[in-house]
Amino acid sequence: MRLSLKHQLRLALVTGLLLAMPIAAQETRVVVPDHPQGIPVSGCFRATQNLFGPYRLTFCLERRGSYQVRGGNLSCDGRLFWHTSGRDIFIDLERTSCGRGRAWEEATMDCRHTGNLISRLAGQALGIPLLNSLRCTYHPSVRGVSRRTFTAVRL
Repeated sequence: MRLSLKHQLRLALVTGLLLAMPIAAQETRVVVPDHPQGIPVSGCFRATQNLFGPYRLTFCLERRGSYQVRGGNLSCDGRLFWHTSGRDIFIDLERTSCGRGRAWEEATMDCRHTGNLISRLAGQALGIPLLNSLRCTYHPSVRGVSRRTFTAVRL
């Protein structure tokens, strides 16, 4: 069966659109001892304490990662890139302008799941493991500023 030129063009257009559509990313997982297949890593987390004075960090581990720093009349919104390796999550924060001649530094963080009884029970009730809190270490790029370790909880 031979298609008309009109049908060939439509078929080419539909095929091109299908090929151009983004493929759903495979879910990234972090391996923890209780769950050898890993626990899904995605979502937003908030530091439970301020970093470097009045500044509070919130970050989202999604396909297009992002972070926010709020406090002390500062409001910064930046991008981050992340990946997992075994039990660890590695995060690179891009430097971002905060307005009024101020910026948040480029930095790195490494995080690891910190399980607790509540998250285990919730995970068992739902039939899925949950990644509800992380223990993170923030590594500043500014000389003379020491790293900070903090807990971040899922929003």
